Amino acid sequence: MRVGTPTLRQICICSVSAVALAATPLRAPAQQPDSRAHQPGGQAQQPDAPAQQPGARLVTLSEVVDLAVQRSPATVSARADVTFARASLLQARGAWLPSLTLNGIYGNSSNQRFDQTTGQLVSQNYTTQVQGSYDLFTGGRRWMQHRAAGASVAAAEADRVQERFATVLTATQTFYEAAAATDLLTVAHQRVQRAHQQFEFARTRLDLGTATASDELQAGIELANAELAELEAESAQRAAALALARVMGVEEEVRPAPGELPDHAPPLPPLETLVRRAQQSSPSVLAADANRASARAQRLSAMTPYLPSVRLTGGYDWFSYQFPPGQQSWSLRIYASFPVFNGFQREATLERAAASVAVAEARARDARIAARSEVETARHAVELAERRVRISDRTLALAKENLRVQEERYQIGNATILELEASQVALAEAEVAAVRARQALGGSVAELEAVLGQKLAGE
Repeated sequence: MRVGTPTLRQICICSVSAVALAATPLRAPAQQPDSRAHQPGGQAQQPDAPAQQPGARLVTLSEVVDLAVQRSPATVSARADVTFARASLLQARGAWLPSLTLNGIYGNSSNQRFDQTTGQLVSQNYTTQVQGSYDLFTGGRRWMQHRAAGASVAAAEADRVQERFATVLTATQTFYEAAAATDLLTVAHQRVQRAHQQFEFARTRLDLGTATASDELQAGIELANAELAELEAESAQRAAALALARVMGVEEEVRPAPGELPDHAPPLPPLETLVRRAQQSSPSVLAADANRASARAQRLSAMTPYLPSVRLTGGYDWFSYQFPPGQQSWSLRIYASFPVFNGFQREATLERAAASVAVAEARARDARIAARSEVETARHAVELAERRVRISDRTLALAKENLRVQEERYQIGNATILELEASQVALAEAEVAAVRARQALGGSVAELEAVLGQKLAGE
C-alpha cells in the first residue's frame, strides 16, 4: 500500500487516537513483549514493572553512616589500636610504682630434718615471703617511655578519627550510589513506558495508513533498547543495594529512602578559611603530627640505655617447721648496672629511631601541603557539581518540552519516527544525567567534609 499525503479525516483520527493513548493509564503486567514488538501485525505486550523489594528496609544516610562507623572492620580495628595504646600507657605509668610480691611455700619430704628450735625431727616446713623492688634511677627511661606511650595514644586516636572519616566517606558514596541506582531504575522504567506508548501509536498510524511499516519497526527497536536498559538498571540497582548492606554490616535487604540525593550543597566558606580549618583539624594532618611526636619520643627513649640504672630490692621472710611460721628474717639490696657494650644493640636501635623520625617529619610536612591541595580540589569539585545539577535540570526541562513538541508533530505527520525517537533518547539521557549530577554533588560534599574532618552543615 502506497502512503500518500494524510487527509483531514486521517489526521483527526490520529489525533483522537493519540489523545486516547495518552489518557489511558499505563499498566505493567508480568509478561514481556513478544515478537510483535519487532514485527508488524503481531500482538504487543505491556512492559514489566521494575523489580521491587517488598521486604527491603528503607534506610537514611545518617543510619547508614552510624552503622558503618560501628561495624566497619577498619573502624573496629582502629578502636582496638587505641585500646592497645592506652594499655601501653598504663604499663608505662606502672613503671613509676614499686613492685610487690607475696609468696607462700609449703614443703613436705620423706627425709626428716632436725629442728634446732624444738629439738624434734620434722618433715614439713612453711615459708611466707614479702618481696618488693623499686627502680631508683633509670637514666630517664621511665620518663621517656611514658612520653612515648602518651604520644602513641594520641597517634592512635588521630588514626581512629582518620579511619572514621574514611569510613563515613565510603558509606556516603555507597549510599548515594544505591540511591542513584534506584532513581535510574525508575528512569529506565519510564523510558520503557514511553517507548511502549510510541510503539502503540506507531502501530495505530500504520493501521490508519498514515505511517509505514518502518515506523512500527523503528518504534519496536527503541522499545527493545529501552527494555535492555531497564534490565541493566535492575542489575545495577541490585548490586548497589547489596554493597550498601555490606557497608552497613547487615544481612537484611536494604535500599535508600526516597529523595535522599541532594539538590544543592551547603554554604561554602572562603577558600582560605577552609584551608586553615583543614590544617588544624584534618584527620590526616592530626595523625601525621601525632605520629611525628611519637617517633620523636621513641628516639629519646632509645638514648636511655647509655645511662646507668639503680634498683632497690628488699624482702621479709617467715619460716618454720610448724604452722604458722614464726622465724623471721629480712633482706635489703641495691643493684647498680651500667651497660658498657651490648653488641651495638643500642646504636642500631637509635639509628632506627632516627630514621623513623625523619620519615614521620616528611609525612607531617606532606600532610599539611596535601591538606591545602585537597581542600582546593574538593571545594572546586563541589562548585562544579552544583553547577552540573542546575545545568542538568535545565537540560531535563528542555528535553521534556522537546519530546512533547515532537510527539505533537508526529501525530499530525510533520515529524518522522527517527526525530521522535531522538527526542525520547535525549530525554532518557537527560534524566540519567540529572540523577548522576546529584550523586556527584553528594559525593563531592562528602569528600570535602572528609578532608576537613568536620561537617559543612551549619556554616
